Amino acid sequence: MTPGVVLASATSPTEQAVFDELVYQGVKRSRLSSYRPPGDSRIVHSWPLPLADHVDTSDLTAGDYVLFYRGHNRYSWAAEITAVETDTDEIGDVLTGLVATRGPQNIQPDDEFSDAVLFLDIPVPIELESYRLHDLLGIDQEALTRTIIPGSDATANLQDEFGSLEEMIRTTRKSPSAFIEVTSVKDKPYKEPDGEFPLGSAVFSRSQGADGRRIYETLRDPEVGDLVLHIRKDSRELVGVSTVASTLQEDFEGPPDDSWPQEERGEGYFRPLGNYVAFEDPPNIDQDLLQNEDYRERLQQIYDSTEKLFYDRNFELAQGAYFTESPLDFLYLCIAEEPTLVQIAEDRFWSIPRPDAVSQYDTVTDAVVDVRTKLPFDERDRDWFLDVFTEVVIRDLTNALSKVEPDAELTEREAAFISLVKEMYESRVDEFEVAADRLGIGRTNHVSPAETLFFVLFRVLQSRVGVSPNMNQVKAKVIINDEYDVEAPTPEFDPDDETEPLSARPMPDRGEDIARQLLDVGQMVFYGPPGTGKTYTAEQFARWWLNQQPDVEPTTGQLETVTFHPSFTYEDFIEGLSVDTNEEGQVRYDEQPGVFLEFAERARQAYYAAGESEPAPRYVMIIDEINRGNLAQIFGEMITALEIDKRLDAESEVSISLAHSGNSFSIPPNLYLIGTMNTADRSIALVDAALRRRFRFLSFPPNLDRAREDHGFDSWDAVEDAARTTGDNRLLAQSLIAVQVLNERIRDQPDLGRGKQIGHSFFYGVSDEQDVVDMWRFEILPLLEEYLFGQYARIRDALFSGHGEQLFDWEHQQIKAFDAAALESALGSFVRDYVEDTEAD
Repeated sequence: MTPGVVLASATSPTEQAVFDELVYQGVKRSRLSSYRPPGDSRIVHSWPLPLADHVDTSDLTAGDYVLFYRGHNRYSWAAEITAVETDTDEIGDVLTGLVATRGPQNIQPDDEFSDAVLFLDIPVPIELESYRLHDLLGIDQEALTRTIIPGSDATANLQDEFGSLEEMIRTTRKSPSAFIEVTSVKDKPYKEPDGEFPLGSAVFSRSQGADGRRIYETLRDPEVGDLVLHIRKDSRELVGVSTVASTLQEDFEGPPDDSWPQEERGEGYFRPLGNYVAFEDPPNIDQDLLQNEDYRERLQQIYDSTEKLFYDRNFELAQGAYFTESPLDFLYLCIAEEPTLVQIAEDRFWSIPRPDAVSQYDTVTDAVVDVRTKLPFDERDRDWFLDVFTEVVIRDLTNALSKVEPDAELTEREAAFISLVKEMYESRVDEFEVAADRLGIGRTNHVSPAETLFFVLFRVLQSRVGVSPNMNQVKAKVIINDEYDVEAPTPEFDPDDETEPLSARPMPDRGEDIARQLLDVGQMVFYGPPGTGKTYTAEQFARWWLNQQPDVEPTTGQLETVTFHPSFTYEDFIEGLSVDTNEEGQVRYDEQPGVFLEFAERARQAYYAAGESEPAPRYVMIIDEINRGNLAQIFGEMITALEIDKRLDAESEVSISLAHSGNSFSIPPNLYLIGTMNTADRSIALVDAALRRRFRFLSFPPNLDRAREDHGFDSWDAVEDAARTTGDNRLLAQSLIAVQVLNERIRDQPDLGRGKQIGHSFFYGVSDEQDVVDMWRFEILPLLEEYLFGQYARIRDALFSGHGEQLFDWEHQQIKAFDAAALESALGSFVRDYVEDTEAD
């Protein structure tokens, strides 16, 4: 049924007071005596109909809309009717009585308003010229002086003009703002769903801090009808969205616990909310948003252009940012992770503006972010891509099925498709069995009821995408029982491809532990702060380990090193396309193996050549700076095949169909990966979860004892003695102590921590005073400058305890060109602090 419309005049002093108190501000549900209007919001909005207008309410119903005229030849507010009450005197008296006590003097709403009451949803501000609306409705006046209920024919004109009444309100609505509340529910029972102030029902805070200054003034900013996104910092989730339901109250007594001081009760801020919607699958505020590498550049742009945000420069929740306005660009990121936000806003009469059109993207990340933020605005069912994808896959599977029969020999490509069919069944075998039993499905020859249901449904899917069904009980049995063979690839060796012998190295510390983990899982990551020997150890281990195999003389072709960086792609690592032209000048695209695929193919050929009786030669790839690349994008589908039990000839072997060539590929079991990860660039906790499950991690903390021993100090007492003398080793000893103290201070900084300590390898190759000076001036001090984002005051106060003027120009915020004498003077403060702490212990 098409909704109707009510035009309500709120121009007289009494009408304005009633509008302000009952429509705009609303009434606490608890004030309505025993009457309970629809809904569960704590604020109830209502409009008693004026007596003098003699409104016939018989045609009014929930779902109709009220447009409020407050003068100036425009309608300024709209609200949906949730209920029409005409049968009781009590509620009308209660509502008008509240206006009489709270509104201005010299008004008598109980004499001017009837007992017929329209209960409303949260109103929204609009700007609709009265002359335009009245022309469409056939009303011969610009101003509205009484309540009018246009007939259905007149309302049909609005439908023709705007498409619907809802669309009329959306297109004339004033653009709202979105705000973000960051709060916790844990240990706050009053915020639980059955509590006094459940999440999404209100935002509230103290109005002044311990020092007497005003705080949380942003609670003044929202208007009725604005949206509020709710972030639970205890669960780290964006959990839902609500609507601002009323004006700010400044006499809040505080929550029902003892968290507020007594002297601040009665002076708190309280902003009622309503229409809370909880997200079914809440986005994680860290992994999905703030720490999402795809969003990093966009988040930085938002941070640089916004004064008050709920996150800081490190993309963590900002201290004290309880309630802040959300820039539209950040709302787009939320929409990308929670597309229902677009429909929720539409339901609240806000058509969120679509992101601007883009003609070209500079990077893959730019494209990913922009497309993801735009997809939720697509009116077309977003399953269209799934339909296209399904059609292509089913066509390829159908082609592969044509070759399936008992004892058939399939190519690797065909076998890869058939293994997908088997995985479809086995991954849901319990569901097929339950469904077959529930439907009373029978057997087909030697095929079980569940398998019968599966192959019939597969035929239905084939028909749906327009291919001739060729799945039957025989093919199903062959596939599920693996009753076919796969053509083995023929190893191809280039006899002229000679490589140099790989020189051996001594076993590094923890070498046996590393070897054991690699044999167990196939890949590891060495992680730690800069200068802790991760890459050096990886190279040393690989050269030692590859030379440990009996009867194997390793060559340089068995060791490969690659460095990841933000521009490194799947095409660089796995497989890309090269463009060329033929003799006729036509463009030709050829598949080009990436560095990993080329190396893995080398390992695979060596594996086949070794045979069953000989151990296959090991191949080791070192991925330096592994965390600087987009790991999920670089590894692509190859991530599945990394697991040791899914490799070539393993129990659960998985053949990957390569993206460009379509060739099948399995990672050989004799290939091992070692990644190195600088924790100053990115925390280990942020590594893609799928990659993290497939790697084992080995920590490389700073080891200043090794640096001490390398420079001939047999103990820290000897270092201390040298630092307090005037000998040749004094500056080096002071440096060892200074780095020891700096690391302690770095660990104490919450935004630095263990992952950003100074490593011991900075001391390698240091032989004289000039080397020490260069180490500090060109390596350590710039590193500290980077860690603290050029905050020289923090460098001075937090790391140098107020000293360091010999090394830094604090006023101009730059590192000085200092000499050994200046460095020695500056490091003296670290030695004094070290000695005092040692003596205190």
